[in-house]
Amino acid sequence: MKTKIINYINKYGMLNGCGSIVMGLSGGADSVCLLLIFDELCRHKNIALTAVHIHHGIRGQEADRDMAFCEDLCRRRGIAFECFGYDVPKYAAENGLTCEEAGRKLRYMAFKEVASGFDNARIAVAHHMDDRAETVIFNMCRGSSLKGIRGILPVNDNIIRPLLCCSKVEILDFLAEEKQDYCRDNTNFENDYSRNRIRNIILPELVQDINSGSVKNIVAMSEDVAEAEDFLEKTTNGLMDTHACRTDRGILLTGLDEMEPYMAKRLIMKCFESLTDSLKDFGRQHVEKAYELASKKDSRPSEIRNGLYASCNQDGLYIYINSGQSTMESYDVIISEKGITRVAGFSFEVIERSPDKKISNEVYTKLFDYDKIKFSMQIRGRREGDFFALDKSGHHKKLKQYFVDEKVPERQRDFIPLLAEGNHILWIPGGRISAEYMITDETQRVLRVSYEGEQTWNV
Repeated sequence: MKTKIINYINKYGMLNGCGSIVMGLSGGADSVCLLLIFDELCRHKNIALTAVHIHHGIRGQEADRDMAFCEDLCRRRGIAFECFGYDVPKYAAENGLTCEEAGRKLRYMAFKEVASGFDNARIAVAHHMDDRAETVIFNMCRGSSLKGIRGILPVNDNIIRPLLCCSKVEILDFLAEEKQDYCRDNTNFENDYSRNRIRNIILPELVQDINSGSVKNIVAMSEDVAEAEDFLEKTTNGLMDTHACRTDRGILLTGLDEMEPYMAKRLIMKCFESLTDSLKDFGRQHVEKAYELASKKDSRPSEIRNGLYASCNQDGLYIYINSGQSTMESYDVIISEKGITRVAGFSFEVIERSPDKKISNEVYTKLFDYDKIKFSMQIRGRREGDFFALDKSGHHKKLKQYFVDEKVPERQRDFIPLLAEGNHILWIPGGRISAEYMITDETQRVLRVSYEGEQTWNV
C-alpha cells in the first residue's frame, strides 16, 4: 500500500516544493496510518513533520486517552507534536454551528496556525476513499452542484489528502501488518449524524446488496466530475472576462440570452460568489430566480437573498449588493460669499435676490434660498435614510422611492452625485430640488448652483 500512496502523492504533486508537513493526528486508524507513511517518507526526503492533535472537549476520559496515545506515539518515533484544546460545544453555540461544523472549523484553524510557522508547509489530513464516497452521497442528498459531487479533493490549496486512493479496509490491513495499534472513537458508531448513517448503514448496504465495487465506482465518478468541473470553471471564468462588467457594488452581465442556459446559470452563480463571503446560503432556486429575471428584459429590483439583488433591462442582468449607501467619495462644501466656489464638478455662487429674477428651469442649474441652509453641505453619493421635501407643507419622499418612480437604473444610483445637508437632499442633478430650499418672495440671498460634471442619468 505504501507504493500506491506514494504514486498517488506524486500523481498530484502533493510534495512539490514542500518544506514541511503539518498533519492532523486524531489517534484513529486513518491518521495513525498517515503518520506511519509520512514518518518514513519525510525522513527519506528530509522534510520536517509535525503532528497536531485536537482535544474537542466532548468525549471526556476517552478524549484524554486519545490525546495521551498520540503524544506517546509521536514521542517514541521522534515526531514533533502539538496539541490544541477547544470547547467545541460552546464555540458551536456562540457561532450558530453544529458541533460537527464547529469541530471541523477549529481543527483547520489549528492546522493553519501551526503551518504558518513553516515555509512552504502542507497540511495533510487522513481522508480516505470511503470518506470521499460518503461525501458525494451526502452532497447529492442535500442538493449539491457539480462541485459537491466531486467530493473531497486530493489537493485543495495547501491541504493534501494522500489516503484518498485507499479504502478503509486497506488502511486496517496495513495497520495489522505493521502491528500498530490505534484509538477507536465510539461516537463514530452512533447514527445520530447524517454522515455516520451514510458511513454505517448506506455504504455497507450498497457494497453488500448492490455492487461490491460501489465505493470505487462512486469515487471514479467523482473524479470524472472533478475533471469536468475544472473545464467548466475555466470556461466560466472566460465568460466572466467577456460578459461581466464590475461596478462598485455589483456586476452587470450581458449576452446571457445568447448562452446555453447551463452556462448562463453558472455565470450567475459566479457573480453570487464574487459578491458574497460564502455560497453556503445560495442554491439552485436563487440562480433560477435571477435567470428568470434576465429573460424579462425589464424587471424591477428583486432580492435574491440576504441583501443581494438583481434587476434587468436592455443592457443586461445587474446583480448587486443593496446596502442603500453609495461608496462615492464625499466632499464638504465651504462656500465663499464672494465669487464662485467650485467643488467636485459643482459651482456655487451667492447672489442678491432680484425681484425680476426667475427661478431657473435649467436642468443642471438651480437656485436655492441661501439663508434656509442651516448646516454645512456635502457633495456625496446616496445613503440610507436620504429624503427631500416634496412641497412647502413639509411632505417628504425617500430618495430610494424617487429613484424607483423615475425609473433610474439601480446600477446608476450609486454614481449620481447629490447635494445634501445631512440626510436632506437639496438637489439631485438632472432631477428635482427639495421644496424646502426653494426661493420665495421673502428670499434675500440666492445660492446659484450649477453641475458641470458628467451626466449620470437620463432626465
